[in-house]
Amino acid sequence: MAIISRRQKWTVLLSKGPNWTSSLDYTQQISSDSAFIFHSRSTRVSRMSLMEKAIEGWNLKVNTGALMPAIALGTSNFAKNETPEQIRAMIRNGIEVGYRHFDTAADYGTEYILGEVLLEVFKSGSLKREEIFITSKLGIFDTHPDDVIPALRKSLSELQVEYVDIYLLHFPVRIKRDTNPFNMTEDSFEPFDLIGVWKALEQSVELGLTKAVGISNSGSGILRRIAADAKMMPAVNQMEMHPGCLQPTLLDTCKELGTVVMAYSPLGSPGNKAAARGSNLVIDSPILKAIAEKHGKTVEQVALRWTLDYGAGLVCKSRNPTRLAQYLGAFGWKLDDEDHKRIETMPRFMLQDFSIWCNATTSPYKTPKDMLDDWYE
Repeated sequence: MAIISRRQKWTVLLSKGPNWTSSLDYTQQISSDSAFIFHSRSTRVSRMSLMEKAIEGWNLKVNTGALMPAIALGTSNFAKNETPEQIRAMIRNGIEVGYRHFDTAADYGTEYILGEVLLEVFKSGSLKREEIFITSKLGIFDTHPDDVIPALRKSLSELQVEYVDIYLLHFPVRIKRDTNPFNMTEDSFEPFDLIGVWKALEQSVELGLTKAVGISNSGSGILRRIAADAKMMPAVNQMEMHPGCLQPTLLDTCKELGTVVMAYSPLGSPGNKAAARGSNLVIDSPILKAIAEKHGKTVEQVALRWTLDYGAGLVCKSRNPTRLAQYLGAFGWKLDDEDHKRIETMPRFMLQDFSIWCNATTSPYKTPKDMLDDWYE
C-alpha cells in the first residue's frame, strides 16, 4: 500500500487559493526519496532587536549538524478527547501530505499510536526510518537521574524504533507517580536534580538511544544552569510561542547557546480543554485576518509564518487533512516589516498556567517567574 499519494490534490490544498507561489516544488519534495534532506535558504531579519534567520526551506539545523524539519505534527492528547483511531488517521494524513517530523511524549500516551503507524509505513517501503524525524519527551514522573534511561527505553519500545532524533526534558520538575498533574498539591512534588537529569540525558546520546537532547517549558535561567555544566548543549527548547506570546530575551539566549526554538501552540490552541488552555485570540485576530487577506493566505498560515520568521520551528496539529496541508503553505513567502509591526500590537498572553508547577515549599520554583524568567521581565 502506498502511503504517499494524491500529490496533485495536496498541491492545491497547500494554499488558500491559486495565487499561492513558492520557491519550492512541493509535489517534487514529497514524491522524492530525498524529501526534507536539503539545506534551507535563509535571510537576516530583525524583530524586537533580535537577529534571527527567516526559514525559507523546510529544515532547521540543530547543534549536532542534523537537519530537523521545521514544522512538526503534534500528537498530544492531554484532554483525552481523541480516540486512538482518530490519532492514527491524523498521522497517516500528515505523512500523506508531507509531514516528516512527529512530536510526541511519554505523558501524551500516544507514543504507541505513532509507533504503529510508522511501522506500517516502514513495512510498506514508502519511507525509511532515516526519513522520519521523531521528537519525544521525558515524563514528569521519570525526572530522576536513575529513571531517565529506562524511561527512554520504554518510549523506544512504544515507538518501535531503535532511537529518537530528539529527546526533551518535558517539564523541569519531578512529580510523584500516580499524581493527577491537573490536581497537584505541595505533597505531589519530589526533589528534582536538574543537572543530574541532564547528565543522564547526555548518557542517552552516548548510548545511541537518541541523536540529540533538549528541554521544554524552560526560561533562560534554567537553560543557563544546564549550559554551565553541560557536555552537550540543549539542541532544542520547545516553548509556547505565537503572535500573542513572544519572549525576545529567551530567543536571544537560545541563539547565543546554539539552541533551536520549537514553538508549541503556534495558533493559540483553539478548542484545547487541557492544561494548555485554548484561546481563539490568534485565529480570530482582526490584525491577522487583515494580513492574511493582504497576502492571499489563511490566518493560520500567517500565524505560522510569523514563527518561522523568527528562525523557530513549530508543532501544529489538526485532524482535518485539508488544514494539515494548508499549514505547509507557511513556507515559501515572508511577512514584511509592516506586518510584523502590526502583529506586535496584538494582546500579549500565555496559555500555559505555570503556577501549577510552583509552590513555596516542595517545588524547585516558588513562582512561575522562577521557571520562565523571560516572560516576567
